[in-house]
Amino acid sequence: MRSVGSFPVLDHDDDPDDLISAAQRETSRVRLPERAVLTLLGDVATRYAEEHGYEVVDEVETIIRRHPVRVGTHRGVEVAFVEIPLGGPAATILFEHVLRGGVRSAVAVGSCGGLVHLEEGAFVLPTRALRAEGTSYHYLPPGEWVETSPRLRDACADAVEAAGLTHHEALTWTTDAFYRETRETLAARLAQGCEVVEMECASLAACAQFRGVEFAQILYTADTLAGEGWDARGFGRDAREVALTLALDAVVG
Repeated sequence: MRSVGSFPVLDHDDDPDDLISAAQRETSRVRLPERAVLTLLGDVATRYAEEHGYEVVDEVETIIRRHPVRVGTHRGVEVAFVEIPLGGPAATILFEHVLRGGVRSAVAVGSCGGLVHLEEGAFVLPTRALRAEGTSYHYLPPGEWVETSPRLRDACADAVEAAGLTHHEALTWTTDAFYRETRETLAARLAQGCEVVEMECASLAACAQFRGVEFAQILYTADTLAGEGWDARGFGRDAREVALTLALDAVVG
């Protein structure tokens, strides 16, 4: 049933049978494992997949590139492995693709910016994401927050602890607009309890909830807004490979 909101982005249609998915489902040829890792780690993820024998079984073609969907084994369990693009809309397109292939549980891994002081490379597990983007509103009725899967989030925490590392659970602000993080908006997000900011969590969590699958995310801290201004630091590059291994451990745990 479709309901009309005050603005077009607040309209909501809960019909699960959209026109494009229905057409693509009929031509889908690849069955994927039930567990997947979605990465936003640049060449670290590509290199890891190639070095560990992850086989390309499918591709998602977009305007600028083909995104490989790989399958491999981690700790004796089959896992789908896909590198998602930056931003909620594009990331969710790839997420929908692997869900049609049979994925039922997914851990995303990528970076976040600190809104409060967090050391660079710290691991953050989002409990809820503030829906300050657009994609989530095409999946769930209007609302401020969307939660990640408690069970899968616990698996992420267990993976971090098993590696002898620490993590921090936090509320995250998901935004579409990297260049619109103003001082007053930052103050408002802090007042709402957000401690980090990123560009995919609310979108992916809403898609997962709508499709009836589990989703959680492991973030590592990169840049920060916790000082006098923006500090890129080292963008958390040294944490990327560890974060990837943690996500794989969590999804098979």
